[in-house]
Amino acid sequence: MPAGPIENDREGRDVLENMRGGPGSVSVRHFRFDGKGAPARFLILEIPPGAAEGSHVHYADDRNGTGAYEEFYYVISGRGIATLGDETCAVGAGDYWHAPLDMARGLANADPVQPLKVHLTVVLRGPA
Repeated sequence: MPAGPIENDREGRDVLENMRGGPGSVSVRHFRFDGKGAPARFLILEIPPGAAEGSHVHYADDRNGTGAYEEFYYVISGRGIATLGDETCAVGAGDYWHAPLDMARGLANADPVQPLKVHLTVVLRGPA
């Protein structure tokens, strides 16, 4: 990692099996900024073919213990199927959406070959 304000950490990835109950493994890259971004967190999700971030809800009162987070998705590359509330939509590079508190959301890779790469900004709005 270089000295100064620029961080260069290409190894900081977690692999989550069955993320939020979805099938397969999802690679998650966290941009930590030493906490300076709080209450926001910035991540890159890489969802391989056949994998998904399962449908889940972040409640304002954190009743399920997952944190009171709003989420902002931006598709970097690939093709997916996004679920937001009762709506399901095909998404691809350049698409973006907001998942507010108290609304179900999920994301699956829709491509049989290419990974789905998504920038996710998560903002804490209540209890963590």
